[in-house]
Amino acid sequence: MTSINAAAGPVLSIDTCLEAQKMKWGRAMLLLVIVGLAGVAAYVWFESRNFETLIAGLRERVIAAGEPAAAAIELPDIVRAYAMRAGGSIGGPAFVHLRHRATLVTDQRRPPMDIGADQWLATRRTDLAWVGRGSMFGLPVSVIDSFVGGTGLLEARLAGVLPVAKGLGADFDKGELQRYLSELPVHPDAILNNMQLRWRQIEGGVVEVSGTSRTGPASVRLFFDASGDIVSLDAADRPMTVGSTTVPTLWKGHFSKYKQFGRYRIPSYGEVSWVLSEGPFTYWKGEIVAYEPSSDVNF
Repeated sequence: MTSINAAAGPVLSIDTCLEAQKMKWGRAMLLLVIVGLAGVAAYVWFESRNFETLIAGLRERVIAAGEPAAAAIELPDIVRAYAMRAGGSIGGPAFVHLRHRATLVTDQRRPPMDIGADQWLATRRTDLAWVGRGSMFGLPVSVIDSFVGGTGLLEARLAGVLPVAKGLGADFDKGELQRYLSELPVHPDAILNNMQLRWRQIEGGVVEVSGTSRTGPASVRLFFDASGDIVSLDAADRPMTVGSTTVPTLWKGHFSKYKQFGRYRIPSYGEVSWVLSEGPFTYWKGEIVAYEPSSDVNF
């Protein structure tokens, strides 16, 4: 019995050592997992903060006060009448903040995405920042769509971190400038005070408005109905992203449901479409739910 017990002793010691080693490895793996998760969390926080800082910086540049028009801007009569009737004024607010609720289609194979959006538009310069927030694949998605200082930017991120879309360069400068021009029907103060715009009446109810980006000019046409309201717009050559490139494409917008927001009477509803070979692709439908001139906005 003594020899048996003596032989058993070393076996128990090996088992104990193996168990201790397993515990040590387990603690090491747990520590690595914790460190890895902490690293991921730090990266998510850092990237999300950087994206929000980018958005805040663009917004601040838009709302920085510009110089009011030194004199009345030369406008076609139909445009001036529209802007005055809509509540605009010479020397009015330097920017306007509005809120949308909308649906956005990012892919014709997917259902529309519900979003809430804030937009800041300068009335002295062709500066615009639009921020939309919704969800995609069960994760929050944020989108910045801007034209600031002559430069266009489109960027969308999941959870503020993972890029799902990004656009920079000459085509996006042009496209985002056209985006600014398309917003003029709901910003009569910009019509009356933005000296960076050029206006040309094409025919009775059709007017072209143009601006210049850092890489060149762009324009849209505005269409008025018999009562003098703007009801639609188009641009024959707005760059549309197709895969990894852009293609000049006919782009159309429609305005309706004119509504009073304080002293402003503007269209509260809009739809925007790309006109494709197979027919119109309406990717945006939105309604204005709040309209705040700069003097009424608190940050």
